Amino acid sequence: MKFYDQMAQTYDYFIDWPERIKKEDPFYQHLFQECLGKSILDLGCSTGGHALYWGEMGYNVVGIDSSSKMIKYAQELAEKEEVDIEFQCMKITDFASRFQQKFDAVICAGNTLSHLLDKPSIIRLFTESIAVMKITSVAIYHLLNYRLILENRRRDFPVKSRIVEGTEYVFARFYDFQTEHLEFNMVSAVKDENGWHSRSSQLLHHPWLADELIEMAKEAGFTEIMTYGDYDFSEFDPETSQDLLLVCELGEA
Repeated sequence: MKFYDQMAQTYDYFIDWPERIKKEDPFYQHLFQECLGKSILDLGCSTGGHALYWGEMGYNVVGIDSSSKMIKYAQELAEKEEVDIEFQCMKITDFASRFQQKFDAVICAGNTLSHLLDKPSIIRLFTESIAVMKITSVAIYHLLNYRLILENRRRDFPVKSRIVEGTEYVFARFYDFQTEHLEFNMVSAVKDENGWHSRSSQLLHHPWLADELIEMAKEAGFTEIMTYGDYDFSEFDPETSQDLLLVCELGEA
């Protein structure tokens, strides 16, 4: 994707991986332990922050992303840190036939589902996930709680900034509301010895709601679906939760 190809070199300045993993990983570890997980498929892995962390912990991790530059950067990080992880560039709606192995856990974090703009694509993501899962596996999908965003017409997100080796980076994000989708806007500004330079990029998101996703997950073949509103296992409340986490299992039909 051109949007993420452009962001590959600065993405890790935008994402604070240590803080994010500190918040999110206890949630994942609890679910990994429940299914005795040893192998993880990271869908939409970006620069590999989660995958590298889990690889260092000893998990067998494969990361995929549709951005070739994100994957290249993740591969370079893995080589630099001497972590044995397989990264591949492919679509998250077309990957099952590429793998012979089955995974204990399938992870799709970072609001990735919103990049899929129609129901067939979401169902395909779920069916592809099921195809690479063991019967005891768990699939975990994260996205924003779009009911809250739509009802409050929330356009903007907190501005993020980082100084790296004397260069300042600022990232501003906001939505433009369209009839069916949302236009996600990212403005990246960099201040170096020559002053400020900025670039804006746009990408469509679809505001999937919890009920829609649960229905499609069931249609795809998941039989056990739990929803949470945060990484602390709090109950999902469509009126107040900032996030939506779907934890899906196969179980007995």
